[in-house]
Amino acid sequence: MTYKEWMTATAARFGLNAAEVELILVNQAGAIPDPLAEVDTTTAKRALCAEFATLIPLANVSEGGYSVSWNFEAIKFWYNQTCSELGITPQGKPTVKNRSNLW
Repeated sequence: MTYKEWMTATAARFGLNAAEVELILVNQAGAIPDPLAEVDTTTAKRALCAEFATLIPLANVSEGGYSVSWNFEAIKFWYNQTCSELGITPQGKPTVKNRSNLW
């Protein structure tokens, strides 16, 4: 499986289309120079976490009798689990810093 195939399959759970997957791969070209190379899941997950802010849907859609909503708890759970697995501090999570040397 290639990076592009892995990213497409994984991002499909978030409702992303092929153009958005291409955008992620272009933005993460430093981490994934060849999208058609054999996938290293750790590298692919790091790239997806780095682009996670672009994955979150901005609004729920409700039009006529049609409605789309997102399970934000599941999305946050996936993100936090993946960051924890990779040893990354999730964005937006407060961090404690030692400021004792400023006293």
